[in-house]
Amino acid sequence: KQWYQRRVRGELAIKELDKVARYYCLREELDRTISNDVSSSVPEYIKNMKELSKAIRFFLDNNPNSNEVKKLKELFHTGFNNMCKEFEDVLKKRSRNVTIKDMSSDGDKLPIIPLIIPEAKENLSLISKWVAENHVFVKNNYPPDVDFVRIICTNYVTVQKKYLREKLEMLANAEQLAIFANATPIMGRRVRNAEITRKGSKLSRENVRRQSKRGHKRTPSDHTSIQTIKEDINVEQTAKSFAKVGNYFAQLIKSEYYQIQDLITPSLCERVFVDIVEPAMTHFEGEGMSLVKAAKEQILNNNWVAVFPLIMLYQSLNKIKCSLISEDQLDFETAPLAPISKLISAITTCVKETLDQFKCFVEDDAVKTSNVASDGTVHQLTSNVMSICGQLLAYEETVGTLLKGVQHQGTRKLPQSNIHRQMATYINGILKALEKNLESKSKVYDNKSLSALFLMNNYNYIRNNLKESEILTLLQDNHHDGVDLDA
Repeated sequence: KQWYQRRVRGELAIKELDKVARYYCLREELDRTISNDVSSSVPEYIKNMKELSKAIRFFLDNNPNSNEVKKLKELFHTGFNNMCKEFEDVLKKRSRNVTIKDMSSDGDKLPIIPLIIPEAKENLSLISKWVAENHVFVKNNYPPDVDFVRIICTNYVTVQKKYLREKLEMLANAEQLAIFANATPIMGRRVRNAEITRKGSKLSRENVRRQSKRGHKRTPSDHTSIQTIKEDINVEQTAKSFAKVGNYFAQLIKSEYYQIQDLITPSLCERVFVDIVEPAMTHFEGEGMSLVKAAKEQILNNNWVAVFPLIMLYQSLNKIKCSLISEDQLDFETAPLAPISKLISAITTCVKETLDQFKCFVEDDAVKTSNVASDGTVHQLTSNVMSICGQLLAYEETVGTLLKGVQHQGTRKLPQSNIHRQMATYINGILKALEKNLESKSKVYDNKSLSALFLMNNYNYIRNNLKESEILTLLQDNHHDGVDLDA
């Protein structure tokens, strides 16, 4: 028994001596492997780094002042630098060339798009995990300025910030937008004779066609009440393109968010995400604000249909926001996603002001009696007002919510009854203002018969329009709280 115990102890001693001997030889054995780049095999390189780490810990515990410790730590430092360099190189060379074909045009659900080739991502994850696991060891045995976790994060931010910028530029170019300041913004271009082409918004041409079918003549007054067709900037097409870019951009943001979770130390994920996304998001917000400004300028010129692209854009951005909040629990009130909330808020303010201004315009236009037709035909203001009311009804849920003064929060929505009530009240107010306006305009005629004919033509046009649209149903269903159908 004693002989057996001595034998076991002897074998253990030999093993320990072999291990110590190998630690002394390890630097020479691994010097060439560690000094070379990591690209040949990341798992094998990490395995060698683990062996080097064990050797350093052994000498630190048993002979901390030995020359071997210094040499091993220098080699270990070289290995860490090589791993950080490999991390950056893989990010640059193995990123996927994401295109619009890889993305979804549906804003309800934002898919996660692989931004890096799967095999490369696995290597990046191994490097990042190894660096994070040895952070404390490096912190305790190297100078304070040696922080490989920080180096990994810095490299990641530098590469991915450029990658995100390039992809956003690609999306913008595909939609003929200029998101970044070094390009010529779409708002700075002059797109001559651009037509607002949304259904029902070619007011002058379409309404004249309707009037001709009912026996009305086109008069010079067709051009004087509301400017609707020719403007320098096609706000509608720009808004559509911007909404598409916003949807694609949100998919890139979401994909980046989840990629960071896989590759970066958890405690630093939020900071890294902010540093990557914030610059591009700021440029995105700036382009959106330019679009809102361009729409405001057209609205100030009484081109009221310019509000509809903004309503469409509000719907799109709010859908993106709600999708990210519900699926990913991202905070939109803090950086870097706050610009989306600011842009939605700016659009909300502009739309609400426009709706109020339009109502005032219909009321104030009553003093303009010189532009009535000499033969008592339908006034252009009547056809334009009815057309705009019909378009507002197409965006009933959004417009009703904005009139209520409440922005969408997450997936919560106003009750349908409240939305219908807000729309009915607003449209009823517009019709009342139009009625008073027409009565005032009818007094310009010296001939009472012609005055009556003018009112009859306009009221008949309104009546037929109400029948053809769903406005009459809306008013009838909400005949309460001051909604007067006599108008």
